[in-house]
Amino acid sequence: MNIIEKTLLDFWLVLYQRKRTILIIIFSAIFFAGILSYLLPPIYQANTDFFISNKPDTLTFLSPASSQEIKRTPLLPIANEEQQAVYLGILKSRNLIGKVSQKTGKAYKQLAKDTDFRISNEYLIGLYSRDENPMVAANVANTYVEVFNDFLDSFASGPSAKNRLAIQDEINDIKRKLKKAEDELRRFKLSNRSLFINEDASVIGREKINMQMEIEKAQISLKVNDNNVAKLVNLLAEEAQIYVSSPLIYSNPLIMRLQTQLSDIEGAMTSLKVEIHGQHPDMVKLQNQYNKKKKELEIETKKIVESAAKSPDSFHERLRQQLVNALVEGQSTQAKIKGLKVAIKNLDKRIESFPALQVEMDNLTRQVALYKNTLDNLRLQSEEMTAQGKRKMQNVIIVNPAILPVLPVYPNIILNIIVALLLGLITGIFYCFFMNYIENVKDPEREWK
Repeated sequence: MNIIEKTLLDFWLVLYQRKRTILIIIFSAIFFAGILSYLLPPIYQANTDFFISNKPDTLTFLSPASSQEIKRTPLLPIANEEQQAVYLGILKSRNLIGKVSQKTGKAYKQLAKDTDFRISNEYLIGLYSRDENPMVAANVANTYVEVFNDFLDSFASGPSAKNRLAIQDEINDIKRKLKKAEDELRRFKLSNRSLFINEDASVIGREKINMQMEIEKAQISLKVNDNNVAKLVNLLAEEAQIYVSSPLIYSNPLIMRLQTQLSDIEGAMTSLKVEIHGQHPDMVKLQNQYNKKKKELEIETKKIVESAAKSPDSFHERLRQQLVNALVEGQSTQAKIKGLKVAIKNLDKRIESFPALQVEMDNLTRQVALYKNTLDNLRLQSEEMTAQGKRKMQNVIIVNPAILPVLPVYPNIILNIIVALLLGLITGIFYCFFMNYIENVKDPEREWK
């Protein structure tokens, strides 16, 4: 038996002899593919393209906005696939899928199965939603992006709420500190009887000059009064042959005590004039005391002079009265000079204390201003956070929103027919060669015919 080598023609003849079988298998596959495409429910797909901006949404309402926030700049996607992968993980998270399921009413498992995501070469995120209902497919795609934007916004809202509580606690603490600082400043001003130390210093300086001028005038007036007293004493000595000694008057204990009291009252009145103006009750009280002591001094001086008088007559009486008045005036002038000197000494001490008072005043004022400024800033931040909490941040930028699909993506009849054609052809060829092999096994002689 000779072995005959088979050629391509032999294989072609095998297929040609069973061409009808091959055609039947092909048309059967196409027929069944058409029937299945008709019987299977249509699946519609809606897709949307979006991206997450590479710049945060930093719009402010109350805080001073920078030029970068005010000017209009184009928003661009994040050009980094590693960062984009983070957002894909969020999109596929169970939490986000659950929120979308609650909002759309589509089952969780079916939603996870019918939703896909891809990152394009342009760094856009593509979302593909499939469903038998085209409206549901489009609604799921658009709702998914909306829920995703709110989900990202919630990341910022959580810390903001905690920050608002922390700022409110700080505001209450600063209020307490501010009230304490204002009370200290108020007590300091009242204790020093001054609202403006710098102005007080200039006022006291002018008052000191006025007091010095009053002392000079009083000294001149005292000198003139002493000369007048000497003349009146001589005239009385000539008229009544008496002599009233000045040392007798000036060395009298009661006269000296009244003179000291007048000097103290005069000093107190002079010091009080620096701090208050007008008919203050304290000034009226001191003036009444001064007039009372001056009257007592006049009475005591008159008693001393009358005790030395021998034969008063009308002219003598007038001279005696003039002497009494001159002595009282001299005592009052001396008390005034002494009071003014004491007042000037007190003013000098007060002026020396002004630098330290000014430093303390500045520190208290600066502390109050610092707390007020801090409180204003905290209130501004709190109001800004409240306004930001009401604003919906736009983290996701939609490029192509999902629209209602017109044609289903599955089943694809043309694609199914092509696939059925190829599968039928392959199956038919395999079947022909298999049947030819079976026949050759049953009849070996047939193979070599």
